[in-house]
Amino acid sequence: MANRTETSDVIALSAELRADLSGVGNRRAGELEGRRKRISYFMLFRLGLFAAFTLLAAYTTWLVEDHDLGLRDWIAWSTIAAGYVLTLVFAWQLRPRALQRPSAGRGGSSPRPLASLQRIAWAQTGSDIAFALVAVALTGGVDSDFVFLFLIAVLGAATMGDRRQIWTAAALAGAVYVGLSLADLLGLLDSLLEGGLDSGRPRASPLSPTSVWLALLRTTGAIALVAILSAHLNNQLLSSVSQLGGLRALNENIVRSLSSGLLTVDRDGYVLFANPTAFELLGRTGKIDGCHGDELIPGLRRHLDDSGGLRNRFELSVQRPDDNRQISLGLSCSALLDEDGAFLGHIVNFRDVTELREMERVVRRNERLTALGTLAASVAHEVRNPLAAISGCAELLESTGLSDEDQRLMRVIRRESARLADIVSELLDYTRPRTLQRSKVELGRALNEFADSFRADPGHEAISLVLGLPAEPVEFDLDLDQLTQVLWNLARNGAQAMDGRGRLELGLQATDEHVRLSVRDFGRGIPGEDIDRVFEPFFSTTAGGTGIGLALVQRIIEEHGGEITVFSSPGEGTRFVIELPRA
Repeated sequence: MANRTETSDVIALSAELRADLSGVGNRRAGELEGRRKRISYFMLFRLGLFAAFTLLAAYTTWLVEDHDLGLRDWIAWSTIAAGYVLTLVFAWQLRPRALQRPSAGRGGSSPRPLASLQRIAWAQTGSDIAFALVAVALTGGVDSDFVFLFLIAVLGAATMGDRRQIWTAAALAGAVYVGLSLADLLGLLDSLLEGGLDSGRPRASPLSPTSVWLALLRTTGAIALVAILSAHLNNQLLSSVSQLGGLRALNENIVRSLSSGLLTVDRDGYVLFANPTAFELLGRTGKIDGCHGDELIPGLRRHLDDSGGLRNRFELSVQRPDDNRQISLGLSCSALLDEDGAFLGHIVNFRDVTELREMERVVRRNERLTALGTLAASVAHEVRNPLAAISGCAELLESTGLSDEDQRLMRVIRRESARLADIVSELLDYTRPRTLQRSKVELGRALNEFADSFRADPGHEAISLVLGLPAEPVEFDLDLDQLTQVLWNLARNGAQAMDGRGRLELGLQATDEHVRLSVRDFGRGIPGEDIDRVFEPFFSTTAGGTGIGLALVQRIIEEHGGEITVFSSPGEGTRFVIELPRA
């Protein structure tokens, strides 16, 4: 639970730091988090020092014989207590949430994370120098064995802050030690040093001026040397942290910018990480960390055991929860290893291959239709000549004075021969595409002309053709003859679906990107299992239909670079929508 709480705090601080330093990026947030940790580590070291001084003070206060409590002892214990209290206060202020907590006064907010960290670091450095001053003053002055505490204060400044803080701490520690040396030289510390905290015995004799000056030079020189080394090491540390933060930010940017989805899962198949593309492809908006892989991608778990093996590339179908759309994902799996080669989990990389599979289906369909068209063209060519001979012979026989029954049979032969000739013509039109003869056409006028021709057909007297045209003219480059053929096929199919009686709607819409034509009838409709087959040659839902008309319509629309879609429900009618791109 403690680890989880610490992880949560780190994540919260990282988020707050990024919000505070918007525009600076993840690298800056990482540097601030590293500085917070360094301050925390030095706090632990300081607590260790106070624990050692607590034991030393307890020994000299209660275990040394012939020792009475005096001013020195009260100062020592008060300083140690203040050290514990200040360390706890600093630790409380260093919490991630406290760095961005709103202040109580006037609705303002506490300092920004960088300013808060600097304030805490400077306060701790100042208190370290003050504690060093008290410890040295109580344990022998210039001759104290605890002079090294000034060096630790400078090292603490190097750990918690930057070069400016190091030099400031060194200058302040040196100045304090100089002042302490002068006070010792003038005998101002004698009243505090009676009894000696470190030995329990009175101070033997005051130091000579020469000894004081030598100790002063020795200590200030050590402080200066430590400051120089600390500044250099601090510079190297900050440079390394900056480079590490840059690499981390680069890795995050690479993962975030991948065009494919990326998941990392643990040994049991639970998701540890997902990049933004994974959320987008899977149609997820909430948190997916901690979800099982099979919950996100059904069937994933059985493929994870072969990460990096022969079955590491596979496809699975996923239904997106945001739009309920079924998509196909192409996935590959590999093992997730640490720097020592120990197995940690799996890496799952995936892409949306739905459009690719649809293209493959269209290619296969076109290949099948090409073969079928070649066969149909051969059959139509072979049928046309004997069909013309049959029709001509029937016409000659009809003029030779046949009986009524024979004439009726001849009319059947001629009628069916004509119908067969129409089928052969449709086959030839389908199998021998013409070159598009594009020209600029005003579609509103073209649809009006088609409507007039459709209404003039005696077979469409009971059909009410309704036009829905925009107010503004719509000009478009297309082959008008082939467009007219498309409209005739769709309109005739609609009339047949309504048994020659009902309402037929023809609409036109235009945008800057495309032109949309629609033909809607209110007939019997198309069963759901047949919708995907309506554009296949020789498939028809109408009795006596050849199944060539809609296949020809689709081919013409695709040659224009457009798409045709059918929407239908049994008993409610059918709507064909044609979209032609302007570009």
